[in-house]
Amino acid sequence: MSKIDPNVIFKKDNGETISLQEKYVGLKSRPNGLLAVNFRTPEDEINNLKEFFESFQNDEPIKMDIGGTGDIECSFKGISPILEQKDTAGFTYFFLSVTLQDIKKMKTMEQPPNCGCGK
Repeated sequence: MSKIDPNVIFKKDNGETISLQEKYVGLKSRPNGLLAVNFRTPEDEINNLKEFFESFQNDEPIKMDIGGTGDIECSFKGISPILEQKDTAGFTYFFLSVTLQDIKKMKTMEQPPNCGCGK
């Protein structure tokens, strides 16, 4: 029986990685294969995330491994500013959003339609 790891790992092509507990990561699928990766973390985690993602250039390759299930190949699209917020209990947390594009979905969209009308 295999067990899913509780971490999400982001990987640069140069081998640099950052790992975060999945409880701090939220994913939202957008049209055209875009993926919003939302981080809601304590202050000590947010600065490492910001530093890691700010080092990316637009369209730079990045891989994401959710729970040890295998790499999802993406392209970096952007990073939001950090927002400081409070939850309903009054605890402070920090929010950061990163936009990625799933490379497989992007390639699928570039193919002409099967109806023959895209030639």
